[in-house]
Amino acid sequence: MRFRKYLVRSWLAWTLVFTGVTYLTFQNLEAFDWPLFWFIYTLGALFVMNPLKRRHLHFTFHEMFVFITFFLYGLAPALLMGQLLLFTFQARAFNRRVGRRRFLHFYPLNTVIECLLVLLPGLAYIALGGRIGEPVHLMQQGVAMLAFLGTLFLVLTMSFALSYFMVGERIPFPIMWRLIRFDWLVVSLELLFTMIAIESYLVFDYVGLIITFFILSVLKMTMSKATETEETKSRVDQVERLKEQLYRVDSEQLLIEKFWNGLRDIVEVERGWLQVNRKGERTFYDMTGRVIPSVPDAFTIERYQDEDEPCFVYDSLHEWHPELQQQQQELHHSALVIQPVWGAETAVSCMVSTTANGAYEIPIAVEVNRLLKTLSWSIERIDERNRLQHESLTDPLTGLHNQRALRRWTKERLNDVASYPLSVFLIDLDHFKSINDTYGHAFGDEVLIEAGQLFTRSVRATDLVTRYGGEEFVFVFPRMDEAAAHLVGEKIRDALKRHDFGTEGTRITVTASIGIETIYEYEDLDTVLRHADRAMYVGAKFNGRDRVAHYHDLSTEVR
Repeated sequence: MRFRKYLVRSWLAWTLVFTGVTYLTFQNLEAFDWPLFWFIYTLGALFVMNPLKRRHLHFTFHEMFVFITFFLYGLAPALLMGQLLLFTFQARAFNRRVGRRRFLHFYPLNTVIECLLVLLPGLAYIALGGRIGEPVHLMQQGVAMLAFLGTLFLVLTMSFALSYFMVGERIPFPIMWRLIRFDWLVVSLELLFTMIAIESYLVFDYVGLIITFFILSVLKMTMSKATETEETKSRVDQVERLKEQLYRVDSEQLLIEKFWNGLRDIVEVERGWLQVNRKGERTFYDMTGRVIPSVPDAFTIERYQDEDEPCFVYDSLHEWHPELQQQQQELHHSALVIQPVWGAETAVSCMVSTTANGAYEIPIAVEVNRLLKTLSWSIERIDERNRLQHESLTDPLTGLHNQRALRRWTKERLNDVASYPLSVFLIDLDHFKSINDTYGHAFGDEVLIEAGQLFTRSVRATDLVTRYGGEEFVFVFPRMDEAAAHLVGEKIRDALKRHDFGTEGTRITVTASIGIETIYEYEDLDTVLRHADRAMYVGAKFNGRDRVAHYHDLSTEVR
């Protein structure tokens, strides 16, 4: 397992801390004022249930209650208080898989940091003559309090190095420096409110603690809004603008490209994939919008899909599902995963990741989930439009292009000088009415379908085959001169004549009269078709049918 060494280090450290705290607790039971201890714990537990989050770190402000316990009763009660509040914080996420994996990897680390945050500053405070026990007035412990605060800052700074040693957590220095400064701000506020709370407790007893708790709660809520609201609102606005852009796109390829370009402006993306699932037919796209082979991550996510978590965030690689860990070739820590979001018939899912820790937040994950809902609707709308367009350009019987497609496709070719010389064939199946009269219209339809399939196999991929109407077909051949047109026409006529049409019980031979017109510069399509029609009737049908005739070969009298 990739993180086995980190797990061993972490839980070994936790064992040492747990043993030490348990030993000190039993050795100093007389120092505990249990009613006050549990009252302080209750207030602290309320705080840890609603932490303030920066990147992947949670700021619970519970250290204030640990400090209060230390200054009133000493190290052993404070260590126990810290561990109880920490366990309460970690246990709140037990109901989620990600939370359980987070507990497995990060609880030992947090245990050690929690212990150091009390032990080292506490020892520094005591060493410089700081007073412990009621009544204690912290404003009178100047030098000892400065030592306590300075040691706290040092431990908080060292905690990032400790997290790298114990869990392999990598945080870029600019991000780490911002987190350290915010850590210092929070712990300074906690120490300030510790001083206020103790003074209030000495004067007003339990009521003083409750008042201090209330004031700090309001401050924490204000800080939470100040740190999250502005940035979150900005990103939500970006998501809404991207939704509007996606609604207006009529091409799936352009839709996917716009999605990725917009998403990169909203969140950090170093690697990612998008899956479009149309009733089991999957298409995967990379961050450039290119189609890629199937991604194992998508099947792992669906195999362990949780309806209660349509989108979820990994703050560190330790939190990833073990199968996802094994599939990663690069060391990416943060991941944003959107499980399949279904429209009417199409599901869209997505996963993005980056090397930094804590790059994604749940509120933004929820917005991206909604964005994928819009994406699935847009894909279905494009599919429907393409289906209707295909039907409008396709002959329903033979599956060939129809007259509308002929005019649209040929208009582009006639305006392109690279298409010349351009040849147009008008093919009419001989005596088709008698086939319908003799064998029935159903049999005649089968003949038309087989003829269309034969014609399609006889031309190049750059050519166009259309059913013009009834038993007439029109072919368009870019870059084909008269001589080549004659040869191709004879090839098609011969292939048609040698083909046995119909079922096993009824097999017939069908011939065709073929008229050709070749142009070397722009000409109106109706004029070209009229010339090919005259060549077909005058040059082929009037001369006995089952023939190929070119308009340029007709006599001047006929013209």
